[in-house]
Amino acid sequence: MAILSLTSCSGSPGVTTLAVGLALSWPRAVLLADCDPGAHQAVLAGYLTGRSASGKGLLRVAEGHRDRRPLREVVVDQCLPLTEGGGERRLFLPGFPKPTSAAHFGAVWDELADTFDRLSEVDVDVIVDLGRIGPQGLPPALLERSALTAVVLGSSLRSVMSARLNLPALTYGQDARGRDRVGLVLVEEGQPYRSGEISKALGVPVVASVPHDPAAAAHFSDGAAQTRRFESAPLVRSLRSTASTFATTLQRSTDLVRG
Repeated sequence: MAILSLTSCSGSPGVTTLAVGLALSWPRAVLLADCDPGAHQAVLAGYLTGRSASGKGLLRVAEGHRDRRPLREVVVDQCLPLTEGGGERRLFLPGFPKPTSAAHFGAVWDELADTFDRLSEVDVDVIVDLGRIGPQGLPPALLERSALTAVVLGSSLRSVMSARLNLPALTYGQDARGRDRVGLVLVEEGQPYRSGEISKALGVPVVASVPHDPAAAAHFSDGAAQTRRFESAPLVRSLRSTASTFATTLQRSTDLVRG
């Protein structure tokens, strides 16, 4: 398994900001997939500052599934570069063009999840932005194949209560091993609750904590220009550390499956 899924609950900070930040900090080749059923196009309109998808994205993946084409080829072909220039390969798979599109994607999720999983065979990890947990829940196939599903939340009572109500949707029907692959990412710990208190209240471990850093976050969420001290900003340093930790988790999971 080489899939990291990210989601959030009502009242929590932006999951897409974290997804983009982790993808840009990832130590290996990575594919960022926008699988938010709300079709907000947050990466295209945000970090990529209004870039056109040029007709690419999940809708074309569904057409490839319908035509029985190998989805690994289709997925890679439907990606845009997340960054330009050298360094690690970073790809972006645009999401649904409109909210109603997700309702017709049901039969595709299982094969898409398997395709994401098998990208580890060519040393590409996948970060999936699932957006906020909605009334219909999240695609079970992606949750089952993710090495880690991380729920982003603040440390306020409102965020914690929302997570408490929504976390069962991530673990329903899964065995103990599946539940062990769910963790929390705290934004601005200690406002007012600490990680230990939140983990105990929710019965889920805190796997990372990142600071509230609006100036640096604006680069990942809206493509804002980097500030003069961007590279040393608290959020940027935290993302590097978190990306390294999560990448190691995915690598261990992949090694176990291959072994």
